Amino acid sequence: METARKLERIARRLPSYLKFRIMQYVVMNLFLVLLNYVTSPNCWWVGWVAFGWGLSLSIEIISWYYTNKEEKR
Repeated sequence: METARKLERIARRLPSYLKFRIMQYVVMNLFLVLLNYVTSPNCWWVGWVAFGWGLSLSIEIISWYYTNKEEKR
């Protein structure tokens, strides 16, 4: 339960550019999944794209969190 509260507090403090980046990630990956399904359903290349992009987005969010952790106090 405490973990859910922590995540909720972090989500409220996220700057608008990170919220935009997360929404961009979700929308574009949904489009890429559809494109992958239509063009080559036997080869799911979209997983590699989603993994790489998600990893970079996660690193950006984690670095933002630890950079702003000091400012919160």
